[in-house]
Amino acid sequence: MKKLIILLLMTLGLNASEITWFESYTKAAAVAKEENKPMLLFINRPGCGACEFMKENVFTDKMIYTYVNEHFIPVSLDINKNDAPKDLQSEVTPTYHFVKYDGTKIRETLFGGKTGKFYLNILKDAVAAYK
Repeated sequence: MKKLIILLLMTLGLNASEITWFESYTKAAAVAKEENKPMLLFINRPGCGACEFMKENVFTDKMIYTYVNEHFIPVSLDINKNDAPKDLQSEVTPTYHFVKYDGTKIRETLFGGKTGKFYLNILKDAVAAYK
């Protein structure tokens, strides 16, 4: 029983240390409208080194995932197959769009891998621009 409780606590801890990504633009937009939050679109693809860097190093940083989960509706989309509007599609990865629920950009699009500290400042700028 003790092992089961420890395993459960470890599982809960892991889930709390991640960004909860939507995988559908349409569903995320509905939630963003309802919760009055901006959307963070992370367009990525399998095999992209910079995308993997962001997933493994930046999005797992406590400062980043806490801020994203609190202030954004995060959406992770595959560059080759997703339901984002045409003007939010991209030809490079990773691409980050910061938009309102209707797709209106709230700051310029960002491209490439970033450090956590730099990315956190971008996130804060996007939230300030949304208000």
